[in-house]
Amino acid sequence: MSKIDGRVVNFIDEHSSIIKLTLNSDGEILSASAFAERLAGRPLVSTHIRDLFTGFNAGFDYERLLQQEQTKVLLNVNTFRNMPESFYFSSFKTEGRVVLLGESDGAEAEEMRASMIKINNELSNLTRELNKKNAQLDQLNKLKNQFIGMAAHDLRNPIASIIMFTELVLESETGEYNVSDNLRKIVTVIKTSSEYMLRLLEELLDMVKIESGKLQLNYERVQPVEFLKQSIIINSMLAEKKDIRLILEIPQPLPEADLDPVKIEQVLNNLISNAIKYSNRNSTITVSAFSSDRQLIISVKDEGCGIPESAFPHLFTPFSGIGAEGTEGEKSTGLGLSIVKSIVSGHMGRIWVESEVGKGSTFHFSIPVNK
Repeated sequence: MSKIDGRVVNFIDEHSSIIKLTLNSDGEILSASAFAERLAGRPLVSTHIRDLFTGFNAGFDYERLLQQEQTKVLLNVNTFRNMPESFYFSSFKTEGRVVLLGESDGAEAEEMRASMIKINNELSNLTRELNKKNAQLDQLNKLKNQFIGMAAHDLRNPIASIIMFTELVLESETGEYNVSDNLRKIVTVIKTSSEYMLRLLEELLDMVKIESGKLQLNYERVQPVEFLKQSIIINSMLAEKKDIRLILEIPQPLPEADLDPVKIEQVLNNLISNAIKYSNRNSTITVSAFSSDRQLIISVKDEGCGIPESAFPHLFTPFSGIGAEGTEGEKSTGLGLSIVKSIVSGHMGRIWVESEVGKGSTFHFSIPVNK
């Protein structure tokens, strides 16, 4: 072999992007180029030629490849990426051995490169279009929040007036406004529906603030026992209407905590009123609180109808519970738990539920003691 031939062979073995394999008559690899082993991700010497190729080559006659010279046979190679690559192989017989050379198709590679460039350009165009649509959706969402906020704010006062006048009629003596029993029932329905509408409007306003990023928390250093007792007092009248016992359990002294007392009281009132709504008469609701690892943990446990586990992922989604009635037909806006979760998350806390159908539910939430 001339000096030039030796340099060419050495270049192919060490530096080129060509698969060069020397095989014996049994198909065992005697030597392999550096590129072949880098592509396979393992040493190839002393392995069989079949191990280099994928199952895509099923049925290929390897014996024929070893017995006679062939040119341009397309075979798929197993690579270290576990992704097959196609090469055109040529075989040459020499001195009882077979030299196998594999090269990629330049035209195929160029076609693939052109396809990748085209796909990349299409992806860039889609990304720009998606960003444009997202900006439009963001603007529409802001307009939606603005409209809902204005509508809810403007409707709140008239509905509050309706409630005030219905209470005036219902609390009056029978003869003062000459209200018959049937008319009194109608006025009661008007009052109940108006209270539901007012509650829905209040919660819509809360949702608008949350979605607009305007949920403001006014932190104070407070003793949690105080607002827990306050929530029990506020909801006790509602519980008495269904003969439900409302119990507060605090097994250990609670540390002072940094929180927004108004918002946390809103969370408690929502969870307790929900427990009352979905509890049967003559049952018990237990509100408990304790501290652990610098966390204040509060739970509201009822003996109501319970929640199926399949509904857990949707509980804190807006309007997921709309249409769900309480044990005595009480209506739900479907917004309360979503607002509760936003307030708890705003305090860097979390909320979760444990429930079994027919045995009641327990809602827990935790917030850090320190801001």
